[in-house]
Amino acid sequence: MKILLGYENSLCRDFINDHLAHLDADISLMVAGTLRDCMQMAAETPDISVIALDTEMPDMNGVAGLRQMIAQCSGHIPVALIGSLRRGNEIHDFLTAGAAGYLTYSLSAQALLAGLRMINVGEIFVPIDVLALEDQVTRTGRHWLTGRERDALNGLLAGHSNKEIARAHGLSEVTIKHHLKSLRAKLGARNLTHAVCRAIELGIAEETLPAAS
Repeated sequence: MKILLGYENSLCRDFINDHLAHLDADISLMVAGTLRDCMQMAAETPDISVIALDTEMPDMNGVAGLRQMIAQCSGHIPVALIGSLRRGNEIHDFLTAGAAGYLTYSLSAQALLAGLRMINVGEIFVPIDVLALEDQVTRTGRHWLTGRERDALNGLLAGHSNKEIARAHGLSEVTIKHHLKSLRAKLGARNLTHAVCRAIELGIAEETLPAAS
């Protein structure tokens, strides 16, 4: 997996460059300190898997910079943002503008890499401490969950096991466990039972289940 990271702070860039790539031999890492440099790297490197941009880079300009990078990549590469802990409505604005996730400065190197891996396979990653600030799920509804997460939630609501959910959708149990883990994080749930309770409480259960014929 080839990752492009933009960090305003040179110390952060050095730390990431020295430590993140060492966590996995399959990681290829590029770092830069400005949006302009990141966009140039993206233009010159067609096989990038994931891009993450620090909101504090001097030329980032918030959502405008995010949209520039997404346009640069023609929407083919997931672009996430990196920044300080923010309230849910701010994160929602980023996601609405096309961000593939939001990675906080407080994440450990291992958690940062895990988040980038989730984004690489098509998930939207937002740390649980962000969701704890505000129940963003209540405003984003079904659009907050990916299709596979809704499939997994449907299975839970129907009382199906991981194996049964996997069989119904032609997936492996490992893949279903991955989607359930992401679902729990987005709902702020401690376990699967709590996830079902949260889905019902937030009205997502009604949105997710197909209409009766």
